[in-house]
Amino acid sequence: MTRPVPPVSPARVHAELLGGDSASPLDSAVVRRVTEAAPWWPAAAWKLHRDGLRLVAHLAAQGLDQFLDLGSGLPSPGRRQVHGLATAYSTSRHAARTVYVDRDPHAHDYRCMSLVDRTDAVSIRADITDTGALFEHPAIQQLDPQRPFVVLLHDVLHWMPDETAAHLVADLRRRLPRGSFISFTHLLPAPPPYATTPLVGAYREAGMRLWPRDLAALTAWSGTWPAYTNGPHTGAGPRPVCASLLRTPRPGPFSRPTFWSLSRGQASHRTPSTR
Repeated sequence: MTRPVPPVSPARVHAELLGGDSASPLDSAVVRRVTEAAPWWPAAAWKLHRDGLRLVAHLAAQGLDQFLDLGSGLPSPGRRQVHGLATAYSTSRHAARTVYVDRDPHAHDYRCMSLVDRTDAVSIRADITDTGALFEHPAIQQLDPQRPFVVLLHDVLHWMPDETAAHLVADLRRRLPRGSFISFTHLLPAPPPYATTPLVGAYREAGMRLWPRDLAALTAWSGTWPAYTNGPHTGAGPRPVCASLLRTPRPGPFSRPTFWSLSRGQASHRTPSTR
């Protein structure tokens, strides 16, 4: 049975912002509208995407090998995919494994087609906010619960209302094994020349809600987990976007990603075990 094609797809809109070519004419009209409202947005969206992939490579090189990409969307343009980076940069004695999760049927279908003949990754269609059902899915049950996970929420949380986003991160913190990481990228509110209010308005006109949040709100999601952030406040460029890593409290130093300068990524929690 052929799936009905939605008139506008957030996944296709985002993919076109990154240079993809799977958008419909209506999707392309939304891209033009948001770009006119915020000309800086395509470059910022690309930075969010690039920084997320860089974090995957960094964490794989630190020995992490189980990646759970929530709200994964369409495969990104080019060959740089989460599973490819996880496998290429892995220093673990275990084979790297990536599980992509998205509720959009078209994003899931495209992802499945891109993973034909791959043994290191799988795509599942599920609601990422229903963590109870999600962690019971057979594909996730096949991951080793005794070893750390890396949960990716790249360009995801700012599409969720406050309560939904906070609850999702809190529930992930509760469920993840020791040594795990949560990696997310997020849009921050900003005045001109990078004003986010027109961008939010343009998306709302297209039926999409976008919630930029300040760093205090994002830091509050970490709970008792140490949090490390790279964004405009740390000299990471003028555009109002940030990348953050949360990790379970555990002994040992935090290995700062190489693309974060020495002035970036300051921990929001300081204890002897996380310095």
